[in-house]
Amino acid sequence: MVTGMPMAWKYRKKWLWLLIVPLGCGLWYGSQPKLFHSAISPRNVYRLEYYEASLLQSLIHPNFKMPSFVRLYRIAPETLLGESDVVDLWINGQLYWYLNPPMNKVRVGRDVVFENIPPECVDCPPLTDAEIMP
Repeated sequence: MVTGMPMAWKYRKKWLWLLIVPLGCGLWYGSQPKLFHSAISPRNVYRLEYYEASLLQSLIHPNFKMPSFVRLYRIAPETLLGESDVVDLWINGQLYWYLNPPMNKVRVGRDVVFENIPPECVDCPPLTDAEIMP
């Protein structure tokens, strides 16, 4: 009987690992935000990425129908210019590229505003309304 105990423990360890590893991978995957949309500025200088909030962030904000956050990047060189807090983008995600001076901001809905954004180019004509509000 003594020889059977190490075998039983060996099988238990195997099954324990087979349960713990997928659970850990699932928790890690659930904690990662997921990219669901991106938009490029009218003159291809900036990129806006929309992310679904992670499972943990969704649990923190139970009243949000569509918990999301937004990141603004300069395309070349690849630079993160800003990241918003988690906001509810349900019927609240209209994008505005106010890149003409003196405004110099990017707005997403009511809740997300990136200010002091450098203009896309210095000697360019002003953006049209169709370009500001795609």
